[in-house]
Amino acid sequence: MKLKKLVSVALAGAMALSLTACGGGETAATTAAAKEEAKATEAAKAETTGDLDKTIAHVVGQLGDKSFSDSAEAGMKVLREEGWDAKTIEVGDATKSDKWEDAILDVLDEGYHYVVGGSTFTDIMLKLSKEYPDNKFVIYDDSLDEELIPENVAYILYAQNEGSYMVGQMAAGLSQTGVIAVNVGMDNPVIEDFVTGFVQGAVDFNPEIKVIKGTVGSWTEPAKMKELCLSQARDKKADVFYQVAGGSGAGLFEACQEIEGAWAIGVDSDQYAYYKDSENPEIADVIVTSMLKEVGNSLISFFHSEEAGEAQWKKVTTLGLKEGAVGYVDNEFFQANVPAEVREKMAAAQAKVIAGEMTVKSYFDFADEAEYQAFLGAVAP
Repeated sequence: MKLKKLVSVALAGAMALSLTACGGGETAATTAAAKEEAKATEAAKAETTGDLDKTIAHVVGQLGDKSFSDSAEAGMKVLREEGWDAKTIEVGDATKSDKWEDAILDVLDEGYHYVVGGSTFTDIMLKLSKEYPDNKFVIYDDSLDEELIPENVAYILYAQNEGSYMVGQMAAGLSQTGVIAVNVGMDNPVIEDFVTGFVQGAVDFNPEIKVIKGTVGSWTEPAKMKELCLSQARDKKADVFYQVAGGSGAGLFEACQEIEGAWAIGVDSDQYAYYKDSENPEIADVIVTSMLKEVGNSLISFFHSEEAGEAQWKKVTTLGLKEGAVGYVDNEFFQANVPAEVREKMAAAQAKVIAGEMTVKSYFDFADEAEYQAFLGAVAP
């Protein structure tokens, strides 16, 4: 059975388990009386916004990662400016997982109609979608077989393998040692899809390239990431590093400052721009590009579709290079440091993917985990 066929039973749980097991249990907030009160509050808010209840509760672990969560929050900011009541709730990292469901219940009971959250919260949101059938739930960065999706749930999935393919090509083109690294926070299907695209892009650019894949074991430990990268440079001569690690990714940038001739690749957001405007602008000087996952733009687009009566409930909307949902940063710094022939090959590959002339390999194409590990082993230094 292909791994893509297992997505309905594995992907949501794997993403949640990459941080921790989701908390649950009945609370006073789930009583019938609380639900009725929530409905009344929703109705009152709807009177002030027309037929569409423009209230969104956006659930994140924590902001400030200069990556995935901040990209999603940028979308909420735009929606607020457009008149939506979009409240973002930071529920904490995995150590606070036993409080996650209560936090979502609180905003439901405050009368927020839409609940939006990443795949970390999939299990909780699916559970609550049954308990609150009059509310709507948007789960991004995850997928499920459509026949299993409740009527009041929508999924947004990104083709991160396509964006990672592009920066994999660049990494292979920039490397002087012939060894590059992709380092992740935790292992789960979506993260492995990043890795698959990166490795395939690198190999397609240079069949002799060697790729190290490392796992920190946390989204919030930059010190561990820094040590991992330093050891990869010292022991394996890696000189281009791609991070898919949330807050831990900052350690990769710090390591690249200390490794002579090293380049870093950011993820999800334009991390060069983030650091250039930060208290430590020198960090930006090692970030040659970032693989973009336009979470914020996808949420803006979704709610614009909802306003137009075109939102895809009980559906999975998959967004990739063709839709502009993934890509890479092509700025002056990128152009000044990436040779023209490398940039031209990247642009040609991107055009082929967008035109449907080329398909990027996905983690979900592998028959099983053993086949995926063999794929990684074939390029290991």
